[in-house]
Amino acid sequence: MDHSSHPHNHDQNQDHHHDHQGPHHEHARTHEHNHDHTHHASYGKLIVSFWFILGFMFVEIISGWIFHSLTLMSDGFHLLTDAVALGLAAFAVTLEKRKATEAKTFGFKRFEILAAFGNGLAIIFISALIAVQAVERLIHPVPVAAKSMLWVASLGMVVNVFVAWWLHRGEEEKTLNEESAFLHVLGDLGASLTAIVAGILILTKGWLWADPVLSLIIALVIVVTGVKLLRRSAHILVEGAPEGIELDAVRKSMLSSPQVNNVHDLHLWTMNGRDLYLSAHVETLPGTASEKSITETLTQKLSHEFHVNHITLQVGHCLEADCGTQC
Repeated sequence: MDHSSHPHNHDQNQDHHHDHQGPHHEHARTHEHNHDHTHHASYGKLIVSFWFILGFMFVEIISGWIFHSLTLMSDGFHLLTDAVALGLAAFAVTLEKRKATEAKTFGFKRFEILAAFGNGLAIIFISALIAVQAVERLIHPVPVAAKSMLWVASLGMVVNVFVAWWLHRGEEEKTLNEESAFLHVLGDLGASLTAIVAGILILTKGWLWADPVLSLIIALVIVVTGVKLLRRSAHILVEGAPEGIELDAVRKSMLSSPQVNNVHDLHLWTMNGRDLYLSAHVETLPGTASEKSITETLTQKLSHEFHVNHITLQVGHCLEADCGTQC
């Protein structure tokens, strides 16, 4: 059997690299330089946005407590989810540069998902607290400093508009982290508008119930975000197949190669929601092309069609002793 992998990931393929000296290496260096530049720019956008959101989060939570506005406090906690999302995204950029160790052979990419799972639990807990407070306010209304609340909520909308523009500016291609963080900030824009509506209703109509009712709406939005985050992170933690890729489609693609007779022990997973890993036992027919040729063909096909980053294939004629699933 031949145990082969993606040519960019393992030392046994060094001969392949030596056959492409000169322009190939110059292109690789240029690509690496551009890659580093993109990551540096991405980290800069994310970390600046993180500090803006985190700072105003404290402003809203403290203001909500002082002005007795549950909606402001709810919006502040919604900002907390944005801050965590931005922090995780920036953290993910730094993780990509950290190499694997003897103790952590996959590197540190899993820490991002663990943090996301913890964030999901915290979001649901915070939403429950907001809901309890909102019900209590409906039963026992509390006077709200609506004018001050309106000013803070309006400032929050300005901050969110700025952060959304900051994340989306520039002509370079946006990373998945930036797009995810951008969607979080857009969600908080809606929460800021809700807080503004609550302030206007209290000022113009005297409806004190608007504050707890609209805070309940924000809490519902937050808990939906938390549940989605929990589901996605848990799916990754249990090595579930990456979203958007069907294992059957991958198997059919591999079987479409004339040299391949069957595919066993096919596994597809991700460590962080971005980098894809695949391993499989590929059964070949007697008299077909060399195992190395089949491995290279399948590696290129899987990388091109499904964007799999790390591929490990066991290629050869199938013997009972070689396959745990009884080929």
